[in-house]
Formats: sequence, structure tokens, C-alpha cells
Amino acid sequence: MSGLKVGIVLPGRESVVDEGPYPKNLASIAALAEACGFDSVWAGESPLARSRMNPLLALTAAATATERIQLGTGVLMPLRPPVHLAHELACLDRMSGGRLIAGIGSGFASPATEREFANYGLDFATRFGRMRETVEICRAVWAARGEPVSYQGEHYRLQDATVLPLTEEPGGPPLWIAHSGPKMLRRAGRELDGWMPTSTTPEKYGEGWRQVAAARDEAGRSSAAVTGAVYLSVAVDDTKQRAEETLSSYFGAYYNLPLTTMRTTQGIFGGTRHEVADRLARYVENGARHLILRLPTDELTEPKYRSAVRRTAEELLPLLRDL
Repeated sequence: MSGLKVGIVLPGRESVVDEGPYPKNLASIAALAEACGFDSVWAGESPLARSRMNPLLALTAAATATERIQLGTGVLMPLRPPVHLAHELACLDRMSGGRLIAGIGSGFASPATEREFANYGLDFATRFGRMRETVEICRAVWAARGEPVSYQGEHYRLQDATVLPLTEEPGGPPLWIAHSGPKMLRRAGRELDGWMPTSTTPEKYGEGWRQVAAARDEAGRSSAAVTGAVYLSVAVDDTKQRAEETLSSYFGAYYNLPLTTMRTTQGIFGGTRHEVADRLARYVENGARHLILRLPTDELTEPKYRSAVRRTAEELLPLLRDL
């Protein structure tokens, strides 16, 4: 399919549990992804609940080592003061030459995430309102192009706040949302630039995308105004059994949870290159135009990850280019 993009998730969790030089090599891993033909690299956020490399720092490193690929946050939680986040994103957007996509979320509902918010001095129950105001403030200060902005919200206030540098585009980098609730689906279609959930099945993804597209159309926006993306974990191997063994090892080490439990909330599958490509094709048929692939490995090490990047590029990417 013309215009389909394929990105991979940088090993944020893997690089911090490794006590070796893994973190300082994230830039060269991003360069490898670019050389292998991927369209984007992504970094997620979980500073305390399931510690990972800071996504904005990881993507800054990636920006310095690449020229073409897009750089995406998958996703940022409302942990920072919005004006501080707006400044950080503007800096990264300019450093990368306008290649940034800002994925926004509110945090997965779990005791660990609630503790994470509490340790940041934030009430977990207010996360949706904080996320909404964060988006509003970011867009307001970016659109002001260096002029002062004041804002009065339930959670945040600004008084004559001026943000520099200017973003590459007057409206700032694209803002994508990860949520699948009815209100968020409508907001994605009416106001935002992309929708990027992790969906357990292509059919469920299609149900959500149709709601996003309907809200987009009702708002009078063009079909290109909102990108349909999906965040999935895939393992390519010689047999489905070997791929499943890799997935089981990975999610056990990463989340300390069984694969069956993780599959109730995330899109996770493995198999031969053709089996994986066929599964991804069903997401494309249901509206996905940007595939964001996390690459599980049986060990959370840098050599294993680099091998997964190369194998996915060599075996899976050509099949996806033909969709």
C-alpha cells in the first residue's frame, strides 16, 4: 500500500536493565534502523513503574545519528509541567529538523503506575484532565511563535509564558494519542493528528479506527488529517513455535507476567515472516498506515536486539512494502 510506514521501538527497558554500554549505543541502534530501511524509531516512558530510558533523551541521541527517519514518543505520560514539556518537544523537533511525532497517553491503570504518579506528586485520578490540558498548552505556546501565552485550566495555569525555539511547523509536531475509549476516539478524530493504540486484534483496531474516522469527517477534516497507527509486538522466526518461545521469554523478563496475560491488553504475535506479514496486513486492511513494531528477544541484550532489527528488516520489511 502506498504510504505505509513501518517503525520499530528502541530498547528503552532493555538498555537500562543491562549494566553494560547498552544505553550509550542507542544512537547507533537508531542509525542501524535507518540503514535497514525503517521509517521511524520510537521510545516509550515509564520512569519508575517499569524503568526505561528517558524517551526524550533517547530520541535526542537518535536525532544526532540519523537524517531521515521520524522520531516518535510511544507514549509520554502527563508527568511533566506542560510548558516544560512543550519546550522539550520544541527543542527536539528543531534538533531533528522537524522529524518528531509526539505520542501522548495517560498511563496504564495499574498499582505500579498509580505509585509512579504519586511519587511525582500527582493524583492518578486526574491524569485524563492533565493530559487534555497538556495538549492544549503545548499547541497554544507553539502556535504563538514566541509570543507570550496565558492559560487558565483546572490543573495548570500560565501567565505570559514564552517558548523558544520555534517548532519547525507553526502548529508544532504532530500529536498522536494512544487511547481507545469513546471520548478519546472522538477527540483523536476531531482534534489530534494520529491514533496509535496497541490492539489485541485487527478487528478491534478497525472498530476504533472507524470511530476516529467518523469524528474526523464530522469535524470537516481531510482524510489525511489523522494518521492511523498501531503499536504491536512481533517476533519473526523459522517456526511459530520458536517465535512463541521468544515471546514468552521476553514478556516474562520484561513484565514478570505470563504471555497469556499480556495478550489480553496488547497486540502480540509471532511466527514465520509470512505469518507475521499476513497478520500485519489485516491491521492495514482495517485502517493502519503506520506500523510501530516492538521486537521481543529471548534475552534482553544488545546483540539480541540488533539481530532482531536486522532479521525483521531482511525478512519482514520487504513483505510489508508490498502491502
